[in-house]
Amino acid sequence: MHNLPDNDERAGLPSASAWPRYEACPGSWALEQKARELGQVACPPNQWTQRGERIHAWLADEPVELSEEERVTAELLLGRATEQRRRIFGDTEVAELKEKRLWLRLNGRLVASGRFDRVLYTERLALVQDYKTGFSEPTEASQSAQMRFLAVLVALNLSKVTEVVVQIISGPFGVSEARYHIKDLIELYRAIEETLASLEAPDAPLNPEPSICRKCPANLICPALKALAANTSRTLARPLPEGGADAARLLDEIAIFEKHFEEVKAFYSNKFAEDPAYKIPGYAMVSAAGRREITDWPMLRERLIANGLAPEQLDGPRSITELERAVGRSLQLQGLSAKERFNQIAQDCLGKTEPAPTLKRISGSPKFKHLEAA
Repeated sequence: MHNLPDNDERAGLPSASAWPRYEACPGSWALEQKARELGQVACPPNQWTQRGERIHAWLADEPVELSEEERVTAELLLGRATEQRRRIFGDTEVAELKEKRLWLRLNGRLVASGRFDRVLYTERLALVQDYKTGFSEPTEASQSAQMRFLAVLVALNLSKVTEVVVQIISGPFGVSEARYHIKDLIELYRAIEETLASLEAPDAPLNPEPSICRKCPANLICPALKALAANTSRTLARPLPEGGADAARLLDEIAIFEKHFEEVKAFYSNKFAEDPAYKIPGYAMVSAAGRREITDWPMLRERLIANGLAPEQLDGPRSITELERAVGRSLQLQGLSAKERFNQIAQDCLGKTEPAPTLKRISGSPKFKHLEAA
């Protein structure tokens, strides 16, 4: 492949991971840049994106420590990817690349990039695999704008390849696949050129949609969302539609604003986290009570069996509350006595998680101006 820059940075250019959004809402690209200038970028990394990054690093053979649950997910994904390698290539020897960023050039300049998880290839055939570590159903490979973009990038950089297979590999949802031959790849390349041109247009449209807005970095400043808010407010000022298209539209709009409101709250939460002197009248970051969790299940399981619980009672997921009740039934204890006995049994097998502080009103009460009904 061409020796192009690969420092895991997008260099301020469009990327494959956001291509579905660029196709659906071209104006979001310029708006994303404006959000960065203002320091009001939505959708910052969270515990789930960080979990995904750790699993991807492990799959790329990087030294990273995974939790037991993360390792189970990573090994499942690797197993499925290996099965697909055998299905596609059989015993044929293949070359392999992992976690590489490829760059697209137009008229001699870099215009976009894409980072794949894994590519296996021979002289004529390439297999692009993308791991999905989440728990929601991913887009089918044949419908994925991200995978179409990656297929083109791989074909451009492996000049003798005549066919590219793309796969989305998920733990809960298995594997989906699409195949692109030279004729297909040429059409996809032209579509990419059209999308890039639309991103640079001064009147690039903004098209709010729940699946797009929930991942858009410009969620906080989008004028289309602000205009939509006015329309939604007018709808809510009247009796709710009984059903039909009006009800569907209202629910779609609410789905957009639920995420929007989450991002607004996250914005101010980050302000508190970044600056100890930051203040909003009546608001503060408040820590919730810690939650108990099992830290040594094998030891706890052994002790519970020793105290009369049958092994089959301990199969499958069990909450601490359920285990407390099971101990109570086994030892004929109730209420506080059952809890105390469980704590004795579980000594050194439990830990406590400290939830992240959340933004809450701690004093005063909301003050709203009087509004006339519409």
